Amino acid sequence: MSYADLTVEQWNEQTDGAARRLAREIADRHGLTAVGLKDTVYAGRSHRIALFDRDGMRFALVPGGRPTLGYDGARFRPTPDQAASYTESAGDYELPPLAEHVDAMTSPVRMVEVPAMLIAVQAFEPCETPLAPDDPRVVELVASARPGIGGMKAVLPDGGVRVEFDRAGRVTRARLTREVSYDEAMAGLTSIGLRTTTPDEWEWACGAGATTLFRWGDTSANDGYPFDHKAGPHREQNLWGLAIGQDPYQHETTTERTIVCGGDGGGAACGGDGFFLGWLTLATAYRDKDFGRWLASDDWYSEVVLTRPVISLS
Repeated sequence: MSYADLTVEQWNEQTDGAARRLAREIADRHGLTAVGLKDTVYAGRSHRIALFDRDGMRFALVPGGRPTLGYDGARFRPTPDQAASYTESAGDYELPPLAEHVDAMTSPVRMVEVPAMLIAVQAFEPCETPLAPDDPRVVELVASARPGIGGMKAVLPDGGVRVEFDRAGRVTRARLTREVSYDEAMAGLTSIGLRTTTPDEWEWACGAGATTLFRWGDTSANDGYPFDHKAGPHREQNLWGLAIGQDPYQHETTTERTIVCGGDGGGAACGGDGFFLGWLTLATAYRDKDFGRWLASDDWYSEVVLTRPVISLS
């Protein structure tokens, strides 16, 4: 059989024993390590996750099917706080009625066919080079740093070197980054035998079939932007076990150069556009066409280009 034909219904029908055997078969066929199965509950829905490792990168099985993607702004029923936040923003920026704006900033409702695939649990930076903690550049940066201030993880960039610390001040991750173009980022992913998601695949991977505006429901916080909240449903792994769509500053590229998902580069939050507009950027079907076109311009470069690696199943 082609494992790409595995649907959500077929996966859920498997006994635990049969699911383990299927995961081992997938791992053997694709040269992976089957990590195991685990049950998860997200936003009131439960799922059995199969996890795999490939050269230190963790992947989760995302079953396929014929889901309905996109969002119809007319369905959205805002809370009083969301409505008030949008009304204030609309007055400041001359925006249309709320339902019309939500419609304009989300992909259209459509039914698609999505194959089963393995999708990386974490987004990936194709054009970064890992550095050892004892690398001279890391040592020099650490010597001048004060990590762990206030118990928060510190990220200290210096000439393209980024170092992260835990609360005890130990280096947990260090890497060298450089400015890259979209084409360079995609080539970097291809060079390690992977590809990024299509827009439909990303949306399916993020929402996992949820029909609400956000993958966790229709509500959003009214006392800050997503970046301000270090805990909450947006920070949790989703139903498929993916850490995705958690921070609008961490938008992800897709196979369509002008379509980015999972954020707006932090534009709404940085611009003080209002809390609802800041949270809207994490809507599963969110699309900022102007932002996408700007990112696709020939002279655009960034030191961080995030992708969501995919292993296609056969």
